[in-house]
Amino acid sequence: MAWQKALEKALADAPGVFGVAAEHLETGESAGQLDDQLFQLASAFKIPIMVTLMREVEAGRVRLDQRVVTQKDTRVPGSGILQELDAGAALTVKDLATLMTIVSDNYATDLIIELVGGIDKVEAHMHELGLKQIHLRHTCWQLLNRCVGMNEPAPSPAGYDEYERREETGEYEIVHDVSLPTLDNNVATPRDLNRLLMLIARKEILTQASCELMLDILRRQQFNSRLPYLLPEGTKVAHKTGTVNAVVNDAGLIYLPDGKGTIAITVLSRGVTDKQAAELAIARAARAIYDEAVGN
Repeated sequence: MAWQKALEKALADAPGVFGVAAEHLETGESAGQLDDQLFQLASAFKIPIMVTLMREVEAGRVRLDQRVVTQKDTRVPGSGILQELDAGAALTVKDLATLMTIVSDNYATDLIIELVGGIDKVEAHMHELGLKQIHLRHTCWQLLNRCVGMNEPAPSPAGYDEYERREETGEYEIVHDVSLPTLDNNVATPRDLNRLLMLIARKEILTQASCELMLDILRRQQFNSRLPYLLPEGTKVAHKTGTVNAVVNDAGLIYLPDGKGTIAITVLSRGVTDKQAAELAIARAARAIYDEAVGN
């Protein structure tokens, strides 16, 4: 009950609807808020993509050291850096997974989705793991298209330029609202995404080496204004953020000091009215659970 009260207090003034699942891996202590409701994942959907990639690596269908050449014709806009670079860069699959995660690179993400056989393969893998409330429909390209009223199925130079124009001018009408918690969007419950994090942390899926690699990449996250923001300096957090329209998310693992274990925590949102305040609400939730777990 202490965790639950602390969480509710931390989110009392949150600027939107927030769903949270938090659990101590070693003790089972937990707290939740709307944790069985669906929320748009935004770029937090890159965690399931990374897990599916590592399954393909273990099956021998993809190699981490194989190289993928970037092309101007297949660039994807939005977050990341690859679309800003000259075409022709030959990056390893491991590099793509790192960029997808630590700077949320959308082009790297869609290249990985293609490598694993499509977004439907990622969803199928999640369901095979028992995570039935993770539903994936869109690549990054498709998601961004819908954000500006477009519906181009695949990247193209003309489509890229049109996206940029609409994004800059605001001259578009939204036909498909990706923020809605519906099954035709990339959605999940906080509970199931948190379960996926716990499976990785406990090394209960794939090999120990694969799980360690995923955790190492997640610990290198460059966007740290949410879950880690209010935690004591030096606290290790392995996490993945996500932002689209009025959705501000973060999901990860907080490593407690003095051998006190690990917390898995997923915070998903919708209807956010102030992005900065939403980030602070996520940080407060993380700190509240942290303090309860370490006995502050």
